[in-house]
Amino acid sequence: MPACIDPDLSYCLIDGHPLFLDLAGDRYFRLSATTEQAFLAHLDGAPLASAAARMLVARGIAPAAEQASPDAAAGAATLDPHSESAMERAPHGPPGGRALPLDVLRDVCTVRLQLKHRTLKHALAAMAAYRRDRAGQPHAGLSPALLQRLCAAAGAFRDARLYVPAATRCLPDSIALVRYLSRHGLFAHLVFGVMANPLSAHCWVQARHLVVNDTVGNACAHTPIRVV
Repeated sequence: MPACIDPDLSYCLIDGHPLFLDLAGDRYFRLSATTEQAFLAHLDGAPLASAAARMLVARGIAPAAEQASPDAAAGAATLDPHSESAMERAPHGPPGGRALPLDVLRDVCTVRLQLKHRTLKHALAAMAAYRRDRAGQPHAGLSPALLQRLCAAAGAFRDARLYVPAATRCLPDSIALVRYLSRHGLFAHLVFGVMANPLSAHCWVQARHLVVNDTVGNACAHTPIRVV
């Protein structure tokens, strides 16, 4: 699936209709019926010649005629099919230590302050930089030992999160979990997903096939729109 020219834009198709996420604008949006038809035709290889198609170019959704469409892989990471959940997986072996509530409190408060005073784009960039410095590159695969470490760390974070006096919310808690995992050398992606009719947005943490802080069923109910 082609990526948008504007790197702050990403989209998915739900029942054949495109839905967009604009990081810079911190919003989801749909296209008008005419513009949507032009976008779907563009996905099928039609030239961008109509007025609606020119609007797609002006908004950074589609490339101008002289530009090549960017590779989707360049704009976002790809996901393995989620087939297992750390929340649903039976514990194996020792728990791998306990998270300190103050550590998790620091992560949650840091992320909430970023989202309150900066843009979503800034908060995600800060998360990615923190993860890169501490966890490096994505895991090539999940060995039994690495899977156990991820599940143990997720459980420790979840237990410590109970002591943080703030309501749980999927976005700040998921970013905070990515930070927590990164400090333990564990790489995980933040996944944004959506449902339509009515529009519902959600996010979760995923490492390869493992959903770290949600159930497989709930993750499967949402269509991924961006992977960070």
